[in-house]
Amino acid sequence: MSNLPLISVVTPTFNRANNYLRAAIESVLTQTYNNIEYIVVDDASVDNTEKLVRSFNDKRLIYYKNEHNRGEYWSTNFGMNLAKGKYVTWLHSDDLLPLNSLELRTRYLENNDLFDFVHGDIQKIDERGMALEKLKATDDTGVSVWKQYFNKLKSGKMAYLVHHTTIMMKKDFFKQVGLLDCDLPFAGDIDWLIRALQKGKYRRIAAVLYLYREHQLSRRRLDIKHSVDKEKIRKIIALRYADL
Repeated sequence: MSNLPLISVVTPTFNRANNYLRAAIESVLTQTYNNIEYIVVDDASVDNTEKLVRSFNDKRLIYYKNEHNRGEYWSTNFGMNLAKGKYVTWLHSDDLLPLNSLELRTRYLENNDLFDFVHGDIQKIDERGMALEKLKATDDTGVSVWKQYFNKLKSGKMAYLVHHTTIMMKKDFFKQVGLLDCDLPFAGDIDWLIRALQKGKYRRIAAVLYLYREHQLSRRRLDIKHSVDKEKIRKIIALRYADL
């Protein structure tokens, strides 16, 4: 695959050495598409994350550790800024990529240069990796999708028509959309996605591209536990784009 472009995958992680990180890394390094760099950004973990990551004998795996905890969005931005690939994507440290996820997305983008990014379906899995619900993405594009997202954001009834975790994009497009907002304690990914949908040309790949793990220590469950006011944050984001 030496004639195919370099792909950058970014994973921010914090204290997941004993919970799913190894499986996440393995799911990237065993992809059918192997011309990759895999950037793991350790957000100042105090467990054995560094030892675990360095135990992989693979030159494609690049490890960075923050001096102090900066948050998921900051760590993602840091990894994306370091990325050297023609195309970039991301993976949460408790989730997995299906075996051919990178190959499907890369080949589509290579054969359809007019598009800025592709996305696809999600398969939810449980703590043991067993399949749960499948979340199909929309085939719609353009203004109609953006309006649906914006209206659902205002109403607080979010429906994820485009799953941001499944997005693979041109590196230049990520620069155009801009960084994730580190000042948001929640929904920085939604804020970023609204900008991406407004600026980009995209298509859905009719396949499961991402395995999303449901478990007790997930970011979503911890936000609920810590009483993050999600409704207030959604309204703040909606106001940002009301003029559009």
